[in-house]
Amino acid sequence: MRATSHSTPAILVAALAGSFYALAAGSAWAWNLEEASAPYKGQTITIACEAYAPCNAFKKFIPEFEQRTGIKVTIEAGDLGQIQQQTLTDALTGTQVYDLVQMTNLVIGAWGEHGFAEPMQPFLDNAALHDPGYKLEDMSQGVIASTGTYKGVLYGIPYMLNSPFGIYRKDLAADPAEQAAFKAKYGYDTPFNGDKWIEVDDWQKWRDVAEFYNRKPGEKVAGQTLDHELWGTAAAFKRHITLFYDYERVLLGMGGVMVDENRVPQFDKPVAKQALEYLLDWRQFSPPSYKEYTWDEGYADFCTGKLFSNTGWADSTAMEEKPEECPVVSGKIGYFLHPGPHTVADGASWVIPSKSQHKEAAFLLAQFLGTYDVQSRCHPLGCLSFRKDVLANPELDDDGATVLFRKLLSDPNLVYPRPALPEWVELQPLLLDELSAAGADQQDADTALAKLQAAFTEILQP
Repeated sequence: MRATSHSTPAILVAALAGSFYALAAGSAWAWNLEEASAPYKGQTITIACEAYAPCNAFKKFIPEFEQRTGIKVTIEAGDLGQIQQQTLTDALTGTQVYDLVQMTNLVIGAWGEHGFAEPMQPFLDNAALHDPGYKLEDMSQGVIASTGTYKGVLYGIPYMLNSPFGIYRKDLAADPAEQAAFKAKYGYDTPFNGDKWIEVDDWQKWRDVAEFYNRKPGEKVAGQTLDHELWGTAAAFKRHITLFYDYERVLLGMGGVMVDENRVPQFDKPVAKQALEYLLDWRQFSPPSYKEYTWDEGYADFCTGKLFSNTGWADSTAMEEKPEECPVVSGKIGYFLHPGPHTVADGASWVIPSKSQHKEAAFLLAQFLGTYDVQSRCHPLGCLSFRKDVLANPELDDDGATVLFRKLLSDPNLVYPRPALPEWVELQPLLLDELSAAGADQQDADTALAKLQAAFTEILQP
């Protein structure tokens, strides 16, 4: 806009400025990615994400972004724990490797508290960068609150919606003889009845089903003779982040929490022991390698037909439902929300490190991947859309995880917002130490929980 001389009446300057901003805000058609990215053409940005379905799906759309913007994108994908460690090390040392990183609730507090993350609101307020069609109100508020916000400041914009749930082999459960045998043994009709979506109102019922479908080679299931072991479920007790999430999902489902709203640890409550003993009990219906088991092994064993049921995540079921990836189980998976009052509001956000040299280009990529156009095309490929308008598409009425996520979005009382504690970076390894030791029978549940109560209290209530 042409500079105005000092002799220009102030009222004219205000009028011109008001007209400019009204045009920028009100003319969505005037904004386009090619013009917005022109100042950043030739830059290279490096992103980090977990090597599961969303990251893999996004890879298919990044060439389109590169072609339209002239911005090159380098992707580093790996195990979630590895990615969290690498990106946090980058932030601590200021080595400026990453420009855009996948962020979970367990680390967003540390990034916000120590100034490692760039606030997102200035990018959203910049009319030259912000696509007017990209509106946070169209997205899961649980993902935004849990994984993108710390102390009221927005540090991340949504990457994926990925609250946990349960899965099972509906083809095996549909067999009338199996259903009759289950009722004869346990005295009630199994809720695992072969439907695609079921309701399980009691953790004991999941435990009973895991026991019932635990079969050896040579035994039959649904009229077929097994040439391999079929395990009822999978307890994962390796010292890995999987164990944090699995314990939490059972604890929340039984009505407990790890830490309350006043930062007081809750491992001394009876429900904390009940949840841990439940997972420990699962070991007898699990692969014997449970001490070295994570969600990667769970995905592989369910994919190849070795598990009847498993703890589910949409980024793995997106692959399990693909015939080319998992032909044994594709199309044969049933879904259910966890029993009990709560499921954690989980997922991830895109965060721009404060030391990034290409912040604007990184924001444009995160925004591009979150638009309705891209999300509607990539959700069927596994990007786990956080957009309510995408999830509401009737064409997704038969998609397993989508239907469960609709239920979660429609009932906010089901969703538990885990507090974004900066201390999770310290607390998470302590929890893995004690729970994995219990899983390896190096200590009992009471000892593990007492140690956790003391350690968490020392860190959170100094």
